[in-house]
Amino acid sequence: MIEWILAGLLTAAPTDAGGHADAQPGALATPARADAPTVTARVDKAEAHVGDALHLSITAVSPTSTPVILPENIDLSPFTELERRLDEKDLGDGKMRREFVLTVAAYEPGALEIPAVEVTYFGKGGEVLSARTPPIPVTITSLTANEPEPKLKENAGPVPVIQRDYLYAYIAGGLAAAGLGAALALFIRRRLRARAAHRPAPPPRPAHEVALERLDRLGALLGTSDDLRPFIFELSEIIREYLGARFAFDSLELTTEELVLRLRRRVSVQEMRGFVLGEMEGWLAGCDLVKFAKVAPSMAEARGALETGIRMVESTRPRPEPPVAVPAADGALPQEAPHV
Repeated sequence: MIEWILAGLLTAAPTDAGGHADAQPGALATPARADAPTVTARVDKAEAHVGDALHLSITAVSPTSTPVILPENIDLSPFTELERRLDEKDLGDGKMRREFVLTVAAYEPGALEIPAVEVTYFGKGGEVLSARTPPIPVTITSLTANEPEPKLKENAGPVPVIQRDYLYAYIAGGLAAAGLGAALALFIRRRLRARAAHRPAPPPRPAHEVALERLDRLGALLGTSDDLRPFIFELSEIIREYLGARFAFDSLELTTEELVLRLRRRVSVQEMRGFVLGEMEGWLAGCDLVKFAKVAPSMAEARGALETGIRMVESTRPRPEPPVAVPAADGALPQEAPHV
């Protein structure tokens, strides 16, 4: 397999809010930070046919304490991402190599270009920084490009009918009769069921009850394993599913930013009851750091995350309506309306 290696290395530098390095046009780039990763990119083939799978490898070498993340959704147009995987290796000198291997394909011929890819990492102060790889040229050829005049095959001649066969007509008649009988039986069955009493289905359990029950079972597992990352994964899924069920939206497929934005649109200040959205967003971001950056939490951090999750459920659960006073007759004391 011929490997098309991108010449040169791209050393990550802090970027501004627009994702551009702080450098003037035509000047040298800003000197690299001490904790910045070294990022390279390569593709395994410089030429391919339409629809062929190409392997785009993005390698980041950084200090072990510096998490490096490749965003979930990146725009590779005119290429389409099919799948990805992550390979990590400790280099033994305080460095960690992370290789993101993306399988991509293009569905139009021509001299195309894999666009620059932005890689995100966390600085020593907790700030979010990024680095971009240069674009890579790739030539995509058509499967029929080597045929000077491609043509369709000529139409085949007519096939004469030798004899008449009524087998399919008999089969169709039998199927029609069977279908009519089944429809009649179904109609009679529905009429008989309509006469029976209909029992409504029980109402679904409140979302906070389900979430607190799952959190209680999850808390019993705390301390049974040295690796607490699966614990944080399950804790995050429980809280995300609860928020979606509590405020009536699909929350499991949303990013943390999208979920918090949806809550700001749907949830009132009274419903939060002292639990601010900023604290909730920080808690979800901490879970994302464990999930995507593979940061290993301590036992105290895991226990604190569990207690915060329980407090989030308790703070957003629905409260019973206050009793409504019923007007009493003359001379009698007012009475409270019974709760249903």
